[in-house]
Amino acid sequence: MKNLKLLIIMLSIFAIGLLAVIVVLYIQNQQKTNTIGNNPITTNTIANNTISNTSNIEGDAPILTVNKKLQKVTDNSTLYSISNNINKYFNYIKGNNTQAVNELGGNTLYNLQNNVKYVVKEAYTTENRNMAKYYTYGILTVANGDYTATEQEVYMIIYLTIENKGYMVQTITEEEYKNRQALEENEKVTITQGTYNIYEYEYVNNVKQMEIYLQDYVFRVLNNTEKSYELLNEEYRDKRFGSIEQYVKFLNEKIGQLQNIKITQYNVDDSELDKVYIGTDENGNYYHIEESAYMEYELILDNYTLDDYSNESTEEKIKKSAEKFILMINSADYTNAYNLLEENFKTTNFPTEQDFIDYVKNNLFKRNIIASREVTDDGICIVTMRETLSTNSNTIEKQFIVTLGEGMEFTIEFDV
Repeated sequence: MKNLKLLIIMLSIFAIGLLAVIVVLYIQNQQKTNTIGNNPITTNTIANNTISNTSNIEGDAPILTVNKKLQKVTDNSTLYSISNNINKYFNYIKGNNTQAVNELGGNTLYNLQNNVKYVVKEAYTTENRNMAKYYTYGILTVANGDYTATEQEVYMIIYLTIENKGYMVQTITEEEYKNRQALEENEKVTITQGTYNIYEYEYVNNVKQMEIYLQDYVFRVLNNTEKSYELLNEEYRDKRFGSIEQYVKFLNEKIGQLQNIKITQYNVDDSELDKVYIGTDENGNYYHIEESAYMEYELILDNYTLDDYSNESTEEKIKKSAEKFILMINSADYTNAYNLLEENFKTTNFPTEQDFIDYVKNNLFKRNIIASREVTDDGICIVTMRETLSTNSNTIEKQFIVTLGEGMEFTIEFDV
């Protein structure tokens, strides 16, 4: 009996203690609820929007806000993607794809029949919870069909929805572009994702950017030849070609290779103010591209025209001169190579430049890869050339007699 009473007393004490704990926890929970209620926190975030945390000096809970400021677009990947998606719009107009044009906002301004290319030059972006808005300025090139083209400054807006990646374009005036405004917090444009208005983003690395420049250059070659000539470095252009007529002769020899450039080796130097891309394609063609700003560039198409070896030893000058002559042949630089021939040798063997060109095409490889160069005691440079990089490749051995002049001037003759 005494044990039963003791058990009842102990259970009563435990129940009272448990009740006290529950009361304390309830009071603390009420205090936390009241604190949150006085300082509401928004936790919903939208993908791809920039969220910034702000709090006052009294230590209130942070308030999350969407960054709607206009920001200049500087990275090549975004700029290329903008160009690519606007370029699709213009090509849909050219191809009379009515469905695609309507999905992208319709067209009331452009009548395009020939090849077109749009390149963005500058862009600004602003975002809110619903969409991104790009103000863009670029150049639209429209081919005339006779290797000439017209260029037009184009100002546009791209509206890109957050939820479905559908996009729409709108042409605006230069004044509207200059007076661009950031998006309001709840501003929205209704866009229905269709078949053709899905925005495509592409990451651009160095080799891709080099290919973009070369593709742009080749478009100019095929549709605006004079513009492609102007894209060449001025010093190089004057020394290598001298006139657009000589440049066109070069293009006629190389156009098949230029239309399908595949870079196999490249190097990028961004240590200076301008970024420099240097590479060769699968045909051994050399490219030097100097970028001053996005899609602002100039080219050099060989590695010998501006090469300076005037301070080298006599033996090295002989080797370099023979190599330069071979590189000229590889680059279809026939006129300059022909002019290097020693006069009596030229008169006897190649009375005309065409005679020289015919000999080169019939007796040397299309691409002559220099395997070795040796200078004999009597000053003859013996050069072994391969057809391909393979050690089992066909080879040709030629003996070159190089007569050096001042600086890098020389004349040359060889065994015919």
